[in-house]
Parts: sequence; structure tokens; C-alpha cells
Amino acid sequence: RVLMHAFDGSSGWALKGVSRGFMFSIPPSVMRSQQKVKLVKSIPIEYLMVESDAPVLGPEPGKRNEPSNVVISATKIAEIKKIDLNETYEVLYSNSKSFFQL
Repeated sequence: RVLMHAFDGSSGWALKGVSRGFMFSIPPSVMRSQQKVKLVKSIPIEYLMVESDAPVLGPEPGKRNEPSNVVISATKIAEIKKIDLNETYEVLYSNSKSFFQL
């Protein structure tokens, strides 16, 4: 199992990882990062998880990030993917349970 935490590469490289079953976690900085938005657009939701990466990579530059901000990541993923927020929560939760074998 591979989790690409705070991945800062291109969508092309991410899709190569997806083809090998890699998972990608999305931080709250997706609110302000076009690179993260592009990743979310290109990676199927079945390969996404959320992360806080506190105290950095928050939704607002220069402000302390908090673990509770994973909700911001999930909300932005739902918006980008045009998927119902509750469905997004369910898929992300399922992805995390499966990845961590919980």
C-alpha cells in the first residue's frame, strides 16, 4: 500500500500512481492551490483521502492549520467532483478504512 501524502507533483505523475493503486491525500490547502485542484479533478475519488498536515498546508496562507480542517478538504473535493457531500464523506471514509485495514 502506498499513500502519497502532500503530493506536489503533476496530474500525469499522479495518474501513473493511480494505475499502480496508490492513494493520494488532499490537504485543506486545496482551497487555494490550483495544483491540488487539478489533482482532485484528475484522480478518481476512489483513490483520494483527506489529511490535515497540521499545522501547515491550511486553507489560508499564514494561518495555523488544524486537524478539524479535513472537513474543508472533503467539502472542496465534493465541489470539484460535483458529488453530494455526504456521498463524498462516505467514499473518503471507506477509502481510509480500507487503506488502513480498519
